[in-house]
Amino acid sequence: LVPTGEEDEEEEEYPDIPVTIITGYLGAGKTSLLTYILNEQHGKRVAVIVNEYGEGEAAEQPGALGVGDEKYEEWLEMTNGCLCCSIKSNAVLALEKLMEKQGKFDYVLIETTGLADPGNIAQTFWLDEGLSKLYLDGIVTVCDGYNFLQTIQEAGGAVTECARQIALADVIMVNKQDLISSSVRDKISEEIAAMNTTCAIHYTTYSRVNLDSILGIQAYSSTADPPSSQDHVIGSGVSTVTLTTEGLVKRADIEKALETLLWADQDNEPDSEDHELTDSGKMTILRIKGKLETSQGWVMVQGVRDIFEISEIKPVQGSNFNQHLVFIGIHLDKQRLVNLTNMALR
Repeated sequence: LVPTGEEDEEEEEYPDIPVTIITGYLGAGKTSLLTYILNEQHGKRVAVIVNEYGEGEAAEQPGALGVGDEKYEEWLEMTNGCLCCSIKSNAVLALEKLMEKQGKFDYVLIETTGLADPGNIAQTFWLDEGLSKLYLDGIVTVCDGYNFLQTIQEAGGAVTECARQIALADVIMVNKQDLISSSVRDKISEEIAAMNTTCAIHYTTYSRVNLDSILGIQAYSSTADPPSSQDHVIGSGVSTVTLTTEGLVKRADIEKALETLLWADQDNEPDSEDHELTDSGKMTILRIKGKLETSQGWVMVQGVRDIFEISEIKPVQGSNFNQHLVFIGIHLDKQRLVNLTNMALR
């Protein structure tokens, strides 16, 4: 054989990429946040998927982000090193195209429409093997601080999409803080904490936020902070229930309890082709978070709707590890949750 002088190029190995889902009602400030990320010199390489809601919704159009009037479905490189792609339907296809550009970005941010349930996208990262190099890092909900309390009051106790978006969030950005008083701010914090005890809250003006507080937060990792052990229930129907235990638990018992809870004992199935949940009055689990200790070591439990994952973790030195399961959902019945999980947490 005659050497050609050419060597096979080894495919470069890139680290897994964290994905952040951003949600929030129209007018809350999502567009301002995306404009900041795509235009400012913040030193981060973020790939942003802009979900184009439809004709006439100017705030959801790419032009509103200052990236041109032309509609596009290919990835565009911005002057600050970020990438942007506009889609009208399947975010998974955009992600698959994005992976062809590995090495050009360090974070992925997916915008949902104002009425979308982020839980549907979140489940994708556990179900789609084609996205194995991406992992869900966190869900960020942007709220309109000026109209927040009025929106909650007008709901009249009904479970709204706004409440669901808050329940699913790992981080909540309350925007327009310059338009609200300190007393209103305190009331907003109380309302959010009543629906979701595990999320971080940041108050912003024009959606300007330290990107380290929403990107790379590792909300689904072993370094996530333990939640409050206090239960919260409010008129919106969305609440938090925390169960704690001591001693070792059996992983098989945990799996069986969650399968019964999510697949056989509650109303977690969407009621329409748009995968939106209606308020049927039944108990509906939106999020599960927790850490438990088994005879083989610690495990982390994460769930969105009817999909859950149990993964092995190692305690981080200096971290506060205690055994707990946190349920965030609609019409939660604590006694039923205790009964269903009692075999696993005994």
